[in-house]
Amino acid sequence: MSDNHTGKQIEFAARALKMPAIRRCWAELAERARTDNWTHEEYLAAILDRQVSEREANGTVLRISGARFPAVKTLEDFNFDRLPGLRRDVIAHLATSTRIAKSDNVILLGPPGVGKTHLAIALGIKAAHNAYPVLFDTTTGWVTRLEVPPNRRGIDNEEHDAREAEEVRPGVS
Repeated sequence: MSDNHTGKQIEFAARALKMPAIRRCWAELAERARTDNWTHEEYLAAILDRQVSEREANGTVLRISGARFPAVKTLEDFNFDRLPGLRRDVIAHLATSTRIAKSDNVILLGPPGVGKTHLAIALGIKAAHNAYPVLFDTTTGWVTRLEVPPNRRGIDNEEHDAREAEEVRPGVS
C-alpha cells in the first residue's frame, strides 16, 4: 500500500488534470500491480486505459444526449421485414465510420410510418458511438427554424450548426 502522502499527491494530480477515473482506480490498480508484479509501465498503461475508456463512454453518452434524439432506436431493433425493398447491406454501410467520415448526406424518403425516423436515429447513434458529433432534427423542425427571419436565426447559423455536427434527419416527417 502506498503511503498517505503519495496517495494525496495522486488524488490532487488526478483532480487537477480532470481525470476522475484515475482518482477512483489508482489504489485498486496499484494493489493489483503489486500482487501481480507489474512493471511501472504496465501500471501506468492500466490506469490510463481506465481513464480513456471512461472518457470515451462519457463522450458517447454526451453526444447522444446532445443530439436531441426523440427516442433511442438501434439498427438491431429495426424490423427490416416490413420493408423488403430496403437493402440491409446499404443500411449497414451507412452505419460505418468510413461512410460517416466522408460527410455524405443521407436522405430517407418514404410515406409516414415506414421507419425513416427510426433509421435516422439509429444511424445517428452509431455515429455518436464512433465519436462523431450528431444533431438530429425532423424535416419539419428544419423548415420551421429556417423560416425565422435572418436577423433572428436564419440559414447562416443553421449551416454553421450543421457543419459542427453530422446531420441526421429523415427526408419526410
